[in-house]
Amino acid sequence: MSRSAASRAGATGRLLVFGVVGATTTVVHLGGFVVLRYLLDAPQPANGAALVVAAMTNTWANRRWTFGVRGREGAARHQVQGLLVLGLTLAMTSGGLWLLDALSPAAPTWAETAVIAVTTALATAVKFLAMLWWVFPDPTVPAQNSATTKLPTESSKRTAPVHS
Repeated sequence: MSRSAASRAGATGRLLVFGVVGATTTVVHLGGFVVLRYLLDAPQPANGAALVVAAMTNTWANRRWTFGVRGREGAARHQVQGLLVLGLTLAMTSGGLWLLDALSPAAPTWAETAVIAVTTALATAVKFLAMLWWVFPDPTVPAQNSATTKLPTESSKRTAPVHS
């Protein structure tokens, strides 16, 4: 799996690209929701279908531009992981729609769309961290957990004698 300069752009660069990708795919999600909401006359299925399309687009774009991963190696696994991360956003947007329906059963589509936009924005920070640490971890950065941290060997514990 090759990585481009985008993967080495640093946290600020990655966050900026992630924001642009996220804003673009949020427009795809919200636009798809409005169209499907009109066609299906049901907010939850419209949200779910639009979110799946947006999430697959988001994972592809973040894979390429935010994390600089090129080639086919790992692409299917990344899409599956991206769909699992989608579960967070789906839970938050569906919960927001459910709450809106409970408070205002006849809420207009613009209100449903606003709820989806707000809950999607709230899920974005967690989504970035999940993609950074789980979906697209940088193989050049060693993991910092007890399972992969090397303990000092017996020879590294010895000190060389000091000669004056």
